[in-house]
Amino acid sequence: MPIIHTVHADLEYLDDGPLDGRPIVLLHGFPDVAETWDEVLALLPGDCRVIRPSLRGVGGSRVTNAEARSAQVAALATDVIDLTTALGLDRFVLVGHDWGARAAHAVAVLEPHRVTGLVTLSTAYGPGAGLSDSERLDDAAAAWYRYWLCTAAGADEFSRDPAALVRWAWARWSPGFALPDGALDAILTATDTDQFAEDVVHYYRHGAGEATGSPVYDRAQRVLDAWPAIDVPATFLIGTDDGCETLAPARGNAALFARGRDLVELPGAGHFLTRERPRDVAKAIARHLG
Repeated sequence: MPIIHTVHADLEYLDDGPLDGRPIVLLHGFPDVAETWDEVLALLPGDCRVIRPSLRGVGGSRVTNAEARSAQVAALATDVIDLTTALGLDRFVLVGHDWGARAAHAVAVLEPHRVTGLVTLSTAYGPGAGLSDSERLDDAAAAWYRYWLCTAAGADEFSRDPAALVRWAWARWSPGFALPDGALDAILTATDTDQFAEDVVHYYRHGAGEATGSPVYDRAQRVLDAWPAIDVPATFLIGTDDGCETLAPARGNAALFARGRDLVELPGAGHFLTRERPRDVAKAIARHLG
């Protein structure tokens, strides 16, 4: 896979389709890899150029600037901005799942003029304002692992054996879907890096307010922390049987999309929609290509 060298990181990516094609950027989530989009890619129009980066800590993507060691959302978004700038992509449809959804929302906030359409999966935008006490507790219960990683015991155990949580997530978060052994092996190989475990722990700790970010990203993070409305046409897809995300945050955040947001709930689908429902995902992307 080719690698772009930015001021902060080496970013590995897949590049499919004609170089002058309509650009689409697909961002994978946790715990996953760029190849998660393979079936979606096969359903997209052939005149599209599709860029699929590996998030930092996965595969060949790694931070090279010690001052930028962070997995906060502003850092993930900056990687996307730097990569697309280096590739000469001035405007593109942006698609993200899970961590990739968080990064995609952030790019749409920081550089809305470059995002012609936004499709995000599973992880909703916003701070969860307006949730009832019961909905907030349901959301926290589904996300127990995030808070477990905020403890010293949880972080130590995860760092000793990251593969255990990766396997558990794929077995539980999409209860009606079985990932083929070969695909799981590829994910385990790509996440067996010297930065993956540290990045995962920092991502969740920073999101929970239990870790500071890198000063490199302070300016962008301050913008993102205000949860401004996204001024990009958007679609959000979520499975009704998602094992780590609840429906309430997505149902209550329409006001955070200044140009509207289509909410698509997929009955019986779990968390990993890129592999479970590639046709629905490709259909949502195609609507933004016009």
